Amino acid sequence: MTKASSARRADRHKSQGRPPVLRRLLSGALLAAAAATPVLAQDKIELKVAHLFSNELYLWAEGGKKMVDAVEKATDGQVSFTVYPSGQLGKDTLAALQSGLADIAIVIPAYNAQKLPLSSVAELPGLYADSCEASASMSAIAAPDGVLGQAEYDPQGVRLLFANVQPGYNLFMGKTDPQNLEAIKGKKIRAVGNSGVRTISALGAVPVQITVSEVYDSLSRGTIDGALYNYIGLPDYDLPDLLKYSVQGPRFGGTAIIYAMRNETWDKLPPEVQQHFTEAAAKARENLCTWQQENTLSIREDIVAGKGHTVVTLSPEENTRWEAPFPGVIDAWLGDMSSAGKDGQAILDAYRGKAAE
Repeated sequence: MTKASSARRADRHKSQGRPPVLRRLLSGALLAAAAATPVLAQDKIELKVAHLFSNELYLWAEGGKKMVDAVEKATDGQVSFTVYPSGQLGKDTLAALQSGLADIAIVIPAYNAQKLPLSSVAELPGLYADSCEASASMSAIAAPDGVLGQAEYDPQGVRLLFANVQPGYNLFMGKTDPQNLEAIKGKKIRAVGNSGVRTISALGAVPVQITVSEVYDSLSRGTIDGALYNYIGLPDYDLPDLLKYSVQGPRFGGTAIIYAMRNETWDKLPPEVQQHFTEAAAKARENLCTWQQENTLSIREDIVAGKGHTVVTLSPEENTRWEAPFPGVIDAWLGDMSSAGKDGQAILDAYRGKAAE
């Protein structure tokens, strides 16, 4: 027997001679150390992404996809993504994040009103006309160090990557020319969310809560006369065929779209990968809101030229009349938040403050 063989046998006997409890403790310590080891820079990182849309819809194609493609490129493929569109991981994308089914998801706060009530600040009327401005404001306050991020997203175990606020709603009418407030009194108008319902009611019309996919049939049957919606979504539902008028001027509010990551996933990423995400998310936010604004204008021009659509631009005096009830809608929202034990005023002040910067 060689000296090397004898040495190996001696080492093995020493190991086998350890008390069982000691061996178990050593084994447990090694496993714990392995579990606690952070992801190394050279390790492959595979992330799952969930959203409710088709992969062709602009909210993914011009937003989320731009971000993940940029991260994959910046890391030379170290980070890769598997995308689950159309609700494949469940219709509740926030729950998919929280359960670990997804690492990244597009979350729509309006669909998670119980868990994300304060995020409905983006739905309030009278606060913004520019979706890029609103997206930047929402991204700032919902960031991990922002007042909304700390109040609402961190407690849910997720962190914002970026926020998008959709182009503001316009009032569209089928056959009624909305030259002034009197023209829409008593008209049945599709509205979304509590703030949308209150806004339509405050204008003297009758709010009807239906999904956008129901608008075409409802207009055809005459069960509604118009809708709060935005130009960018009209072609997807053939609505330019039926909505012949729109009002330009009043700031009816909109809705927020949140691109988020699970906190546990973020914490395991190497710092350089976290930085790539931060940079890619900021660029994706700008790309998406710019795309939205440009296409809002082109769609409006197309339906005016090709569908006989009329854009009614209100005079400054008439626009003031339309927006006069909006502060009351905001006060009602603040009351809702207070009743729920939420500091809505802090969120509203932060949102307005960022928009004013």
